[in-house]
Amino acid sequence: MPCNEYVCVHDSAVTNTTQGSKLKVLLTLNGPPICPTMSDAEFRNLVMQLRDEGADLVEERLKRLAEWSQNERTRVWTWFGANDDGIRLSLITGLTATLAVMRSLGPANFMRAHPDLDRSLGCLPTNKSVGTVAHVCGPDTATHTISIHEEFCTIRDRSRAATSKLSTIIHECTHFKDTFGAGDPKYGITRFLPKWGQDNPKMAIKNADSIAAYVVWLD
Repeated sequence: MPCNEYVCVHDSAVTNTTQGSKLKVLLTLNGPPICPTMSDAEFRNLVMQLRDEGADLVEERLKRLAEWSQNERTRVWTWFGANDDGIRLSLITGLTATLAVMRSLGPANFMRAHPDLDRSLGCLPTNKSVGTVAHVCGPDTATHTISIHEEFCTIRDRSRAATSKLSTIIHECTHFKDTFGAGDPKYGITRFLPKWGQDNPKMAIKNADSIAAYVVWLD
């Protein structure tokens, strides 16, 4: 094959760079279960449950944004330091896209983190290690793959007031370029996050944990 038409994504896999063409890269990463504490079948069942619960919470927030009561205006201001028409529209647009992505996720979207996987999705391998529970390649709007680190397995499954597996799935979906394209200027769903958002409204609306907290937090 002509070497100027392909780029290496693994020592045994290449992908075509000819404009307009497509070539699927089937990447098999052999290894232990994604979570050492459960089988991959148990892991898949859990993340599908959490995906559904998270999507339902996103849908509930979209309903509240459509109603736009005083309570919802206060909730938006609490997390984002503003509640004008612009931020409301940003939330409606971004959460509508996030909901579509979440509803489309299947077990195959959740894969064990690996540098080769990052490369196959079009991103440089993440340099995050200790403390990272999951990550995505933001431009990966074709597969919406979520890379799972072992730390993901050790955090709580659900919480309405702290970081959890549930909030992490929402968090990661907001990173994709076809949802919010969010970043991580402030990590951690805690009682201190609202004050940071109120002090940094322009950053908060693009902060993945602020968006996830707005969705999951129980008043």
